[in-house]
Parts: sequence; C-alpha cells; structure tokens
Amino acid sequence: MFFYSKLSFVNFILNLIAKINKKINSKITQIQIQKIIYIIYAYFLIFKKPIANISFETWRWGPVIYELWKQQTKYKDKNIPLEFDKNIDIEYLKFEKDYLVCKKIIHFMLNLNSWDIVQICHEQTPWKNLYKPNKNIKIKDEDIIKFHNQNQDNFFCYLDFIVNDKK
Repeated sequence: MFFYSKLSFVNFILNLIAKINKKINSKITQIQIQKIIYIIYAYFLIFKKPIANISFETWRWGPVIYELWKQQTKYKDKNIPLEFDKNIDIEYLKFEKDYLVCKKIIHFMLNLNSWDIVQICHEQTPWKNLYKPNKNIKIKDEDIIKFHNQNQDNFFCYLDFIVNDKK
C-alpha cells in the first residue's frame, strides 16, 4: 500500500479510525489523531516500506502535520467528529496485510489515553532528539530510521510484536 499524496494517507487513516471507533465509541482528540498517523507512518517506514511522503513537524506535544492541525484546531481537545466512508474502506481493503497492520495499530493506540501517546512520542521517537521550543523542526524519514537503529529497544519494536501477534 503506497499513497501518492499525504491527503490520501491521512484520509485513509481518519476513515479507519472512524470505523474502529464505531465499536469502542471513545473520544478522539486531535493529539490522538496526529500521533496515530505519525506512528503508523513511522512503523511502515521502519518495518515494511515507505507508505507516503510526509514531513512531520516537532511541536510541543509531539509530531504534527500542520495542515491537519489547521483543519482540526477548532475542536481543541474536544471529540473530533469522524465519519466512516465505506467506499474509502473498500478501496484499501485490497491491500489486506497492510490494512490489517494499520487496523491493529489504531486499535492499540485508541486504547491509550492522549497523554500516554504524547509520552511515547516524547520518549520513543526522534521527536526526543529534534524538538526545540517554537522551532517546528521537520522530522525526516532518515531521522526516524536513525533513531530506530540507535535505540533498538523502542516503542516501534513493541508495536511490531503486537502487530505480529498471531492471536
């Protein structure tokens, strides 16, 4: 599964979050959305293949896609209304293995609270090394790979264990 545009990737993940959240019915915040998108992006980069071409910015609460933040900022820390679109889902179901990886990661991440996700991004991703207050430094693919290679016992390794669990 490869997305030619950042928008396609983001829309797919938002749609999958909406689908999964129909069952668990939890509050979805902007922080959760931004970090879930980042974590899926980084996971694929590290363990599979690049899934899109996105530069995340280092903000105070972790990695952010500015354009998405701008769209969702009106919700602040409130629940973001996400609508499930069956057509988007059908379009990507043909990439069954990658689709299931995304689904497992989202399900796992939605069971964490927003601040646990922030802490994971602060301690277990390149954000830790790149963040400078008010600088919004871009996290490049090389930064993600380098961090993973230098920190072999990181969150992405744990996530890979969860994704590959045969249960």
